[in-house]
Amino acid sequence: MFTMDDLLEIAIKMEENGEAVYNNAIKKVKNKDLKSMLDWMAKEEASHAKWFADQKNSLSLQIDEARLKEMVPQALQDMMGDKTLSLNEVNFSTIQNISQLLETFIGFENDTILFYELLEMFIEDGKVLNGLKKIILEEKKTY
Repeated sequence: MFTMDDLLEIAIKMEENGEAVYNNAIKKVKNKDLKSMLDWMAKEEASHAKWFADQKNSLSLQIDEARLKEMVPQALQDMMGDKTLSLNEVNFSTIQNISQLLETFIGFENDTILFYELLEMFIEDGKVLNGLKKIILEEKKTY
């Protein structure tokens, strides 16, 4: 069963993993434009991870934990299906241009957006909800 704390921790890990993958990919690509784009993506992921960590550490989210524990596992499965939320299987050394890189980002960011939209359903604090919506918009602007 999941609590809001668990969901925020998952979001933090997703963003940290994305940042690490993008930083590792910078070492594998030769194209300067691709390196720049990967660096930008890594910084975006780091910014999002910090925001989720700040929420986890400083806010008391007013939610019904029992309802959350009951609903989230099935809702997460329904929304995410077989998505892995991982870029680890991507071979960045084979990516030759920005278009290919953007296609890779789009798949990962779409999976991330699905998860954040799940979180959105359980957040009642207006400030936190607005922050999450801002991150969802940033994720959508990536492509």
